[in-house]
Amino acid sequence: MSKRICVYCSSSNILEEKYVKAAREFAEAASLLGYTIVCGGSVMGLMGVIIDTMIEKGSPVEGFIPGFMEDMEIHHKGIKQLGVVGTMSERKELLRQNSDVVIAFPGGLGTMEEFMETFTLKRLGQFDGTVILFNQDGFYDQLLSLFEHFVKNKFLNSNYRDSLVVVNSVEDLIVAVKNSKKERLEAKHYLPE
Repeated sequence: MSKRICVYCSSSNILEEKYVKAAREFAEAASLLGYTIVCGGSVMGLMGVIIDTMIEKGSPVEGFIPGFMEDMEIHHKGIKQLGVVGTMSERKELLRQNSDVVIAFPGGLGTMEEFMETFTLKRLGQFDGTVILFNQDGFYDQLLSLFEHFVKNKFLNSNYRDSLVVVNSVEDLIVAVKNSKKERLEAKHYLPE
């Protein structure tokens, strides 16, 4: 079954090769499985790698980019379906819309901000897709430790784990995407323990 996969990832062009390789391998697998990638539409970093790979394989990619980024000419000119929007907030909303899965690849502040908003919406019953954190080589270990710190101090219910899929390899990432299903959680499920 065709799925829409929203990808959040780094726009840095100076990453270690292992991150580039994983992004390329994921996009190749997504293409073989007939998935559509939805992303920020930039030519930079892991996003550019994923877009390039999907286009090379003749697979669908949709992008959304704010006008100020298009003005900076960092949009990927190979995307046929590229929407130019007014704000970053509008971009995030359109990226999530109708997506079956959202994946946070290793990234910086932008990736973190997108992931945290989507994860929060998932927990509040406002997003029904699967939220996946790609913890390549322990990249997000400290974030996961922070979540546990929140739980220990009663700022977060331990059931946050029920709404987040954490994987460590491209192989596990593909399996998680294949097994994903839309599910709207009830906000009451997240009352304090």
